[in-house]
Amino acid sequence: MASNIFGWCGKILNVDLSDATISELETLNYADRFLGGRGIATRIYWEKVGPHVHAFDPENHLILMTGPLGATGAQGASRFEVVGKSPMLMPEGFCYGNLGGFFGPYLKKAGYDGIVISGRSEKPIYIWIADASVRILDASPLWGKGVYEVRDILKNTHGKQVRFVTTGVAGENMCRSANLMTDNEGSATGGFGAVMGSKNLKAVAVTGTGLPLVAKPEALKELNRRAIHLTQSDPMVLPFSEKEVRRTGKASCYQCALDCNYRSSLRTASGKTMIRKCQAMFVYLPWVMARPEASVETALEATGICNDLSICTMEMYNIIQWLDTCYTSGYFTSKETGIDMSKIGTHEFFANLAHMIAHRDGFGNVLAEGLLRAGETLGDEAKAHFANEVSGVGDGATYSAREYLMNGLLYALEPRQPIAMLHEISRMAGLWAMNQDDPKSSPVSSEVFRAAAAKFWGHEKAWDLTTHEGKAMAATKIIDRTYVKDSLLLCDSSWPLMVSWHTLDRVGDPTLESQIFSAVTGIETDEIRLNRYGERIFNLQRAVLLREGWRPKLDDVPEEFNFNDPVESVFMNPNVIVPGPGEEVISRKGQTLDRDSFNAMQKEFYELRGWNSASGLQKGEALQRLDLLDVIQDLERMNLIDA
Repeated sequence: MASNIFGWCGKILNVDLSDATISELETLNYADRFLGGRGIATRIYWEKVGPHVHAFDPENHLILMTGPLGATGAQGASRFEVVGKSPMLMPEGFCYGNLGGFFGPYLKKAGYDGIVISGRSEKPIYIWIADASVRILDASPLWGKGVYEVRDILKNTHGKQVRFVTTGVAGENMCRSANLMTDNEGSATGGFGAVMGSKNLKAVAVTGTGLPLVAKPEALKELNRRAIHLTQSDPMVLPFSEKEVRRTGKASCYQCALDCNYRSSLRTASGKTMIRKCQAMFVYLPWVMARPEASVETALEATGICNDLSICTMEMYNIIQWLDTCYTSGYFTSKETGIDMSKIGTHEFFANLAHMIAHRDGFGNVLAEGLLRAGETLGDEAKAHFANEVSGVGDGATYSAREYLMNGLLYALEPRQPIAMLHEISRMAGLWAMNQDDPKSSPVSSEVFRAAAAKFWGHEKAWDLTTHEGKAMAATKIIDRTYVKDSLLLCDSSWPLMVSWHTLDRVGDPTLESQIFSAVTGIETDEIRLNRYGERIFNLQRAVLLREGWRPKLDDVPEEFNFNDPVESVFMNPNVIVPGPGEEVISRKGQTLDRDSFNAMQKEFYELRGWNSASGLQKGEALQRLDLLDVIQDLERMNLIDA
């Protein structure tokens, strides 16, 4: 690690709410091995949160961590990571989330690389950070308020430049799927809003005037220009008519000029303006569009209702889908639940359901425990109406291994839906499918798909989604790159730059991340050495999961539906087509994940990682190579390592 601090601020704020003590941790004690973001946060979790701590215990730590590229001008580096024990998982366990907007960069402008929050306050409070000043303030005026009203109060109190992370009423009432919300409609699943509520912590607000140092500012400017050029593309078409909704611009995050189609400023036909992003935009759309008097505005407002209350939109989608199936089959009636299903698709229905959950009112109290736990409470007949998506934190079917084979490994090895990893594959496949339909809509021909896959996934057969060959290698590459991305805090909407509209071969550049890291920090590295950090962080997370009861090999398997429920349609790829040899197009519609193929991929993955291929346990020599000697010692005491 360089002697001068470039990129990092050098300090991590440490707040114990039980006795209102404020201290600091040294960032560089962690950064030399774990970079920042997800890496440092996971390491602090390993040190501070034991396996027997429950999500709502004061001993649980809420860890908010930025990365070394934040607030430096590096493009797409405005995010921050949250790590802690999740109440949304069943059973509770280690989890993570990722948020955008302005909070992360402003925390660095205030002089901190992250915040570690433990304990529980006796009364509602919020943390106020203004450059070097840190105070714990009374949150009584904020308690019981929605996210948007909290935003307005904080800005009126601390000025228009204040940035924040908060939770709504669902978080205060410890609804297990309550999320964190930040400025610019940033959100993270995992139930961390409920963790804030359990600590009587309403918000963390920050403003700052400093900036981290950059080792090679001119080199960074040139790399930024290249990244912006490579990401420029044709705008993604919204699934609404322009008479109903018009995109008025891109609601970019801090200092970001990358071409982002996932966060839009919209204006509806009635004149309402709003910012909507990615999956959350469509939480209520299928049911709204099924009504003769359908209003797209209702669907978009549903997202705002969830965000204001801080209810996870992925969980809300699953809840509505489940309720609809239950009522259609006659399993539930409106009288039993207090939910009038005849009004599904209306604004009234969604608002009432969300209010019931957030306030734990009536049947909403059952749903506030999360759909998985609701199934346990109500029994097997209720669970029989679950869709495949109901498999944990996040959607479990949209990018399943039935269509994209290496996704089986990605799902199997993570405690939640690994959406950034899944996007790396599904985005490529979706762009290829668009090219098949209209070559002008996307540069990803079959030739480009194969070239980019070989370059980024490290195997000449990685592109062939009809065979398991090369998929274990592809999974290692995708995992390591994603862990680095989540530690540098590069945005998943643009990174990695796998394809481009503006290069002759249409293939992107996998070395840009390492070049930008070197320009900011002054630490000379390359793609291979940078991704070694990702391998180290992945192995540390593996150790965390094992310590909390993860069963190697037995739990390293995707949900059972992948093996027995044939796929019929895929987001961005309704015909489930994949490239074949030459210009051949092959459809995986009606297929499942072959169990023998998955077992072969799993075994090869263990071997590539240097783990025991029979047990799935990490080997001491593999962890020693990654400079994780203290982790070896802890795992040895628990008999969770192959010596």
